[in-house]
Amino acid sequence: MLNIHKRKPLLLTVMLAALVTLSPFAIDSYLAAMPMMATFFGVHGSVIELTITLYFLGFALGNFLGGPLSDSFGRKPIAVLGVAIYGISALLIPLCDHIELILILRFTQAFGGGFATVTSNVFIRDWFTGKEVARFVTIISMMMMLAPLFAPVIGAFLIEHQGWQGVFYFMFAFSVLLWISFFILIPESREKALITKKVSVKQLFEKYKIFFSDKQSVIMLFAISFSMAGLYIFLTGASFIYIEFFGVETASFPFLFGANVVLNILLSLVNTMLLKKKKPGFLLGIGMLLQLMAGVTLFIVVRQSAPSFEWVFACIVVFVGSLGLIFGNGTAAILNINPHVSGSANATIGITRFVLSFIIGSIMALFRTDNLIPIGTAMFCCTFIGNILYVWARKYV
Repeated sequence: MLNIHKRKPLLLTVMLAALVTLSPFAIDSYLAAMPMMATFFGVHGSVIELTITLYFLGFALGNFLGGPLSDSFGRKPIAVLGVAIYGISALLIPLCDHIELILILRFTQAFGGGFATVTSNVFIRDWFTGKEVARFVTIISMMMMLAPLFAPVIGAFLIEHQGWQGVFYFMFAFSVLLWISFFILIPESREKALITKKVSVKQLFEKYKIFFSDKQSVIMLFAISFSMAGLYIFLTGASFIYIEFFGVETASFPFLFGANVVLNILLSLVNTMLLKKKKPGFLLGIGMLLQLMAGVTLFIVVRQSAPSFEWVFACIVVFVGSLGLIFGNGTAAILNINPHVSGSANATIGITRFVLSFIIGSIMALFRTDNLIPIGTAMFCCTFIGNILYVWARKYV
């Protein structure tokens, strides 16, 4: 079992991919149910959107604590504890009658998801180095994107037969299966000599201090975080864009959403093959430029008096799909710079992108309009800033 990364790489990849699908399932499977939830609780749609933005905040906090704790206590204990918190929260959500309790539990669920997910990439960093890190992170990111492909379909089915509550019962069942499988099949990857089982507040922040003292890491961190934030802006407003603004049927929503995932997976596959000859930094630059082109076009299209559905759809698909070249390569670049604090480094990636998403998503929820201009503008700004930061940092990658 200690050499699972060598003897059973497929099993390792599948299990770590399943771990990082917790959040895609927690978000994408019930996007189409958000209008139904607004009606059920008698609140404005912007209040239901807070269940998404609060998830970003809880996930960031889970990353913040989970990363350094995995350095001190090992990866596996943090992973299984996070899955348990996620599952219990999901089970309690359908039992609530007040939206305030839903918001609290969504935050808790996200905390558990962040606590668990932050260990995935550092399992890889413990077992692999160099381009192998980029390759495995990309493969797992690609497999993770299968969750958004199937989650809306599963969600639509459950919503039709069980209502919005059925989606959360599904999350609970998935977490139970994952907890059992992970506990039995995946060994600890952290070297025993490095597992101190001790951590103080000073030590906790010291690990982040080490990370943020490195200029290369910080620039790259914000470059990919802004690019990823654009994705979460879309996720927050996806049901509004397609169901409310363009009047698409709920049953068709999964297919429109799935197109983003398909392109992301295809570019992830291409990225995996190109990594044999090209450096992660070069491929990252291509992905950043592709996303910027989509962002600029979307910025223009949403300002038309009657935005074209086809153009909006195409721009969003390219914008989200480009992350198949961005996330894996950007993450690998950061982790390879900071192998000695890889847990904290990976946590910082999650924290930053989700905090940014929470801030931007909350602002958009407060200033929601009946058109697509805020969404298109915010997505463009995210990729524009990300590209500027990448140009600044490219000499390091």
